Amino acid sequence: MTPHRLILISSITALAWALAPFAGAAEFSKGDKVWSKNVETALLAEPSPLAATQATVGFAEKLSVKETQGKWLRVKGDDAKGDEVGGWVFSGNVATEKPKLPPTAGFATVEASETNTIAAARPLTPAAEQYAQNQGAGNAQADVTWLDAESALVTQQDLTAYMAENSKGEYQQ
Repeated sequence: MTPHRLILISSITALAWALAPFAGAAEFSKGDKVWSKNVETALLAEPSPLAATQATVGFAEKLSVKETQGKWLRVKGDDAKGDEVGGWVFSGNVATEKPKLPPTAGFATVEASETNTIAAARPLTPAAEQYAQNQGAGNAQADVTWLDAESALVTQQDLTAYMAENSKGEYQQ
């Protein structure tokens, strides 16, 4: 992996961790209720990031903790069809309280007090671009465009290798 790509992957990972609330610090016990934080949360066959996906649940789906193993939880819940599903999930992918806002797609308009990281990461509006120029932030849209282009160069394999090599996310020991 080139130094440029390593720096890029490190930067993207750091940005993701800075923007996303981390629930890994919470302690979970058998019988706890948790909620999925992702649009599609994979329930895995075993407590490993490389395990096969047994089922998926949507955003803010209620799950029951059946077993814990380090930062991994064996959970049961219902899928979108109402069928009972279960599997292992990394604790960083669930929350102890039901998330209030669904992930925003595209150019959704939200109040600043109700925003989330996905809405905050959308492309800059002309008003935001003007504000950035007035504040001496240079060409903010060009910076966002550059970051988008550079992040497109990072493959899922690169990201997985970086996470595993640096014990990030579900690769934590």
